Amino acid sequence: MASVIGEDLTTPGTHALVIGVSAYRHLADGPNPTQAGSSFDLEQLTAAARSASEFAAWFLTEYTCPTAPRNSLRILLSPSPGEVIAQAVTDLGQPIPEATLANARAALVEFRAACNANTGNVGIVYVAGHGVQLSKTGAVLLLTDFGDPTQASTLEMALDMAAIHEAFNHPASSRTQFWFVDACRQKPAVAKRFETMPGALKLDIPNGTTETSPLFLAATTGTAAFARPGGMTLFAEALLWALRAGAVAPPDDSLDAWHVPVRELIHRLPDRVQALAAAESAEQSVDIAGKIHDATIQRFAATPMAELRIDLDPEPARPASRGTLKPGFGGDPVVSGFSAWPFQQPVDAGLYMLSIQADAPFIGLDTVLDVRPPATRKGFTVGQ
Repeated sequence: MASVIGEDLTTPGTHALVIGVSAYRHLADGPNPTQAGSSFDLEQLTAAARSASEFAAWFLTEYTCPTAPRNSLRILLSPSPGEVIAQAVTDLGQPIPEATLANARAALVEFRAACNANTGNVGIVYVAGHGVQLSKTGAVLLLTDFGDPTQASTLEMALDMAAIHEAFNHPASSRTQFWFVDACRQKPAVAKRFETMPGALKLDIPNGTTETSPLFLAATTGTAAFARPGGMTLFAEALLWALRAGAVAPPDDSLDAWHVPVRELIHRLPDRVQALAAAESAEQSVDIAGKIHDATIQRFAATPMAELRIDLDPEPARPASRGTLKPGFGGDPVVSGFSAWPFQQPVDAGLYMLSIQADAPFIGLDTVLDVRPPATRKGFTVGQ
């Protein structure tokens, strides 16, 4: 299962595996329904393949890591009829293999070989589709040929993502890994008929551990993950928002660039998913597992922008107050003598000095603003 971009295993690089399954052959509403496929009471999806393609497009066009440049991408997609695939993926000009068990096994074997080629590599995995959970910590992704009548066990055409994640947790693999499983984690009713339901693909688990390998699960144990029909999953929306500066951190002693670190993803991604779900009158919570050690998944070549809004109280103080906003480390003012409150415009993220001069009886103020993407909103009271 070759990479869709050029691959060089002689130098450190970032290797990605992306799988998105919306179309299922053997579900009750599929083109070739079977008893095994129908017994799970699942329907075709319309957002998983698109979401996976959008993540792949981000990797192809936006991902930045100077110490481990983009080096390979293996992508499997099974879209539903009419499902939109990201332009950057279609622009590759090559057929994208279906997310069958055979293709997934081949892709995993080659992805593992790529990650194991150099401990300085970075490994990134994103998968989306129907998911089930058979244990408290489990996360099983059903593949497009799930329910195939030739399978020896019900879950044979599936990936045990929790076990596969653990199989990459060893010192000879990439020191830095990021795993995203965008699927439900509910126990199917049919599972009550069996003592155990083995069969989902696993890999050998070597001894030892890698340095960092957080696993972000789109749904907490026993619950559903949601999507916009014909659009994207809420988890994918939130994840791309986070990677595009929603979970950004400023330069620090370890990295002289704006970046998205694990610590910010842990904080921002679950909140964003929860907020998106709540806006649709639903509940969705992210679980985080794996070996968590701070690492950076994205770097920005330039300072990201943030929408800054500053307002004043009380209302009578607004026409009597003038604001000047300057970069905290010097430079020309962003605005001088502003009086049409509220102030709102996009600015470079970072520290600023805000000075407000006010006419009597109001008293001005001077303060420092820490402006963070995607938006920073501040309100100040001008005293008397």
